[in-house]
Amino acid sequence: MTVGGGNPTVLSASTFVIQVDGIQVATFSELNGISTEVEAVEYIATGPEGILHTKQYGKTRPPSVTLKRGLDTQTYMWSWHQAVLQGDPGARKTCSLQLFSASSSPKSGQPIITYLLENAWPSRLEIGGLMAGASEVVFETVTLNCDQILMQPGA
Repeated sequence: MTVGGGNPTVLSASTFVIQVDGIQVATFSELNGISTEVEAVEYIATGPEGILHTKQYGKTRPPSVTLKRGLDTQTYMWSWHQAVLQGDPGARKTCSLQLFSASSSPKSGQPIITYLLENAWPSRLEIGGLMAGASEVVFETVTLNCDQILMQPGA
């Protein structure tokens, strides 16, 4: 995205929505990170000019997305994780992660950016922050692993 003169526009998102089969299944308040990685492998070769040290592409690690929200009565993420724990091959789902700005909520606007998570599955689900008698929010943190992440700029 650019604004006059080719300067990039910095994105600010306030809501993060997971959709499966076009249906909103969970809304998050924090995106802790989208992670993709390719290991750097040292390559050593000898030739007429001596020893050459370079770095080359190595093994790729599966991409992951970590999201956090206040725990509510929605149980989709919990049920999805339970399907993974039971080894259900149908638990791999292609889903979208939509980022909304404060001015474009999921109910009234278009996402500012959408990530397509191919063959995603929740590898980790953590519910924390529980203390009897306290008034703090209980948080649910979900890590989704997937085969590939594709970025689709907003409309």
